[in-house]
Amino acid sequence: MRGKRRWHKGVCAGTILLLSAALRAQIPAPELERFDTEASSRAGTLSSVLKTEAGRYVADGGAILLAPLHWGSGSWTQAVLVAASIVILSEEDKSLDVAFARNRSRRTDSVSAAVTPLGSYAGIGVSAVSLGAGLLFKNAELRDTGRDAVEAEIFAAGIVTPILKRTVGRLRPAQGSDADEYRPLSNDQSFPSGHSTEAFAVASVFAARSRGWVVPVVAYALASGVGLARMNDRAHFASDVVAGAFIGTAIGHSVVRRHAPDGEKSLSWNLVPVPVRRGAGMGIRLEIGGP
Repeated sequence: MRGKRRWHKGVCAGTILLLSAALRAQIPAPELERFDTEASSRAGTLSSVLKTEAGRYVADGGAILLAPLHWGSGSWTQAVLVAASIVILSEEDKSLDVAFARNRSRRTDSVSAAVTPLGSYAGIGVSAVSLGAGLLFKNAELRDTGRDAVEAEIFAAGIVTPILKRTVGRLRPAQGSDADEYRPLSNDQSFPSGHSTEAFAVASVFAARSRGWVVPVVAYALASGVGLARMNDRAHFASDVVAGAFIGTAIGHSVVRRHAPDGEKSLSWNLVPVPVRRGAGMGIRLEIGGP
């Protein structure tokens, strides 16, 4: 049993260290940052447009993957602290699952059913509608927001999270898991939460590309609701949800950062103490602003 818990902690720590690269991808991509009418006219055909998009995805994926090579001591320290916070949270997974199960009701199930789609088809739909409306009405902000959201979803929820799910092979709470049961390379896919990854990937892009506080607050509140819903339904443990949220947010912010003109947006993040019932925990604060 202890060996399994050590495996869990090691995987969590290594995973979050690598995924922190998304927050530190500093290589700009000015040649791929716009999908405007001028580029479309040069492309001329659907195949050319798809080729341009593929090039953008390759450049962005490579930059995120290689970002740790450019980290300084501060970045590594923050990454280690983030990994440690996930590992510490995993120690409370069982007790939190019991608490959610005890307080589950028809009302919480109704709320869960309403918000859960935002971590799957509804989240994809929001991104597609934003992209389509931007192209239709020639609104660059809507278009680029939708475009970045789709890319973040593909990287975070379509590639990174599925690979981790398969690799870790964690059993879900509803399968009777005691929070420390794993079958690596199996079809058990509790860690990390795919719905949370999807919801936070979309929320982080919309928040980063918005002005003011209303959109970020609403976006992150809905994404948090998705994570809580997955815990209410006993589909995931708390650390699964938080890991998914971190993956989605990290990659979403990284995608936006790479496509923003130099100096227009800067990304900063740090850890802040969060008081909890039995002591204190760690939270992640991300900020995007002007120079």
